Formats: sequence, structure tokens, C-alpha cells
Amino acid sequence: MEILAREAGLSVGTLYNLFKSKEEIYGRVAQRIGETVVRRIQPLVYARDPEEALLDVIRLRLFNYVNDRLFFQPFCFPAYLGVQPEPGRLGPEVNQLHQQYVDLVERVFGRCLAKTGKTGTPGMNAAVCLEGMITAFMGYWSKPLQSDNLARVARHMTTVLLNGIAPDMQQPDDTPTAADSRAIYVSRYDLERLRELLDVVRAFGKKECQEHADVLAEELKHARITHPREVPPDVVTMNSRVRVVNLSTGADQVLSLVFPRDVESAPDNLSILNPFGTAILGRRLGDVFAATAGNDKEMYQLTQVLYQPEAAGDYHL
Repeated sequence: MEILAREAGLSVGTLYNLFKSKEEIYGRVAQRIGETVVRRIQPLVYARDPEEALLDVIRLRLFNYVNDRLFFQPFCFPAYLGVQPEPGRLGPEVNQLHQQYVDLVERVFGRCLAKTGKTGTPGMNAAVCLEGMITAFMGYWSKPLQSDNLARVARHMTTVLLNGIAPDMQQPDDTPTAADSRAIYVSRYDLERLRELLDVVRAFGKKECQEHADVLAEELKHARITHPREVPPDVVTMNSRVRVVNLSTGADQVLSLVFPRDVESAPDNLSILNPFGTAILGRRLGDVFAATAGNDKEMYQLTQVLYQPEAAGDYHL
């Protein structure tokens, strides 16, 4: 509150006279954004062409992803993470606006299905599926406002929604077996995000990216799933920063394991879709592993975990 007061040019006392807490301030901002989001979507429910209306819904979410994020973000994190602010603490207005948005999207989607004669995927919530796709595409795969043609992406997402969502990847088995020496630790939250990323890569990625996605999917089949708050502190999770040593040359390097969209943010960032990135996911301190396959196989050892989001309490990273 002190930082907010200073940025606003107010005293802390004055700010507390206006708002009871940071959550109330967030709630007011989220409410204002939510009202704008709903106003954008409402006319599309009655549009003459339902297919074009659905396309417009997706376009609006993609092009306004950054500006609208404070409204949608509280509803994106799983409740088990305990990430603030929780939707319940933002006031009934924000929650009602979010439900109104979900209902509007469902109505647009329903009209589109009726026009095209499609039945949709049984039990599918179109708004939830759409938000999952958009979050994965903009949050993990792509960068907002970069060279990607978002209009083309919106059309592709429309096609995916109308044709049904592909079946979920096989759920990894969290029961270790004696014969399974490749089992790795993966937090439940990382698994959910990586599964969303894999869906997006298979829908939008080039052939090389899809091949890397297949490798990652295979690796996740051997995962031991752990609650984010129970991940051992010496395990490599998403957004961890680690030191690895090449056992052949003795050279060491520090790397940060990130989603594809963040690769260019720092020179030592390593994409999870890079074979090396896939190889270090879930490894524990001291583990020796092969970073590549075939004749180019190199052996590495994980010698230090410099930062792990879960150990630092940054469960949302």
C-alpha cells in the first residue's frame, strides 16, 4: 500500500480511506476491465453470422490479451496454488462479470454449432477451452504483438473449437516402478501448463517444433506428479535456474528453463521444447543425463539449483 500511495501521489492514510486493501484496489481495476470485456462481447451474441461472431470473440481476446490480463488472471490460476488475488476476494461484481463473459462465449459458440450442424465435444466448456488455448498461446508459446499473424491464429483457433478438442495426452503415472529408471519429478501445475503448450504446438507449430513436442510428451509419461508445495527443492521445474556440467569437457553453464515465448528474454534462457531443455526437466541435483540422442549424445550432470520457483514460494511461475 505504501508503494501504491507513493506512485499515486497520496499519503498511505488517504489511500486507506479510499480502499480497505490491495485486493479492493485490484478488484476495482478488474471490474472496470471486465465491464469493457462484456460490452465488447455482448453484441456478438446477436450477430448475423455466428461463425464470424465466434471469430471476433477470439480476435478480441488475442488483440486485447495484455490490456485485459488483470481481469482474467485471477481465474486462470488453479485454486490449489493459493495465488493472490483469489477471485472470491475481488468482490461479487468481478465474479459476476467473469461468469457473464463465460455465458456470452457459450451462447456465441452454441449459435455457431447450430448453424454448422456440429455437435461439439461432449462435456466441453467452450469458454474454458478458449481461455486455455489463448493462455497457452500467448503465455507460453508466443509473444504479444510479435510478428505472428494473430488474425490467422484466431481463425485457426475457431476451427479447432468447432471441430472439437483433441483427446488429452495420456496421464503420466505417478507410481514409480523398479523398471522405470527414467522417472522424473513434475509439479502438477507444470504438467497442466505443459499439456496446454503441447496442444498449442501441435495446432500451430512447425514440423520441427512438433517433433520436439513429441519428445516432451514421451518424457512426461514417466513423470512423478507432485503438488507444487511439495516439490523437492533440488528438482528442476519450469523457470528454474540451474548449473550443469558437460562430463566430457568439464565445461559448465548456467541455464534457465523457460517456455518458448521467453527464450529471447535472456541469453541463458533455454526452451522446454529444446532437446536440452526437455532433458533437464524434472532432474534432481547430482543427476547424470544425456542431453541428445544418437551419435551426438553428450552426458551432463546437474550440479546446482540456483533458483526454483516452488522453493522460493513463487508458485505462479
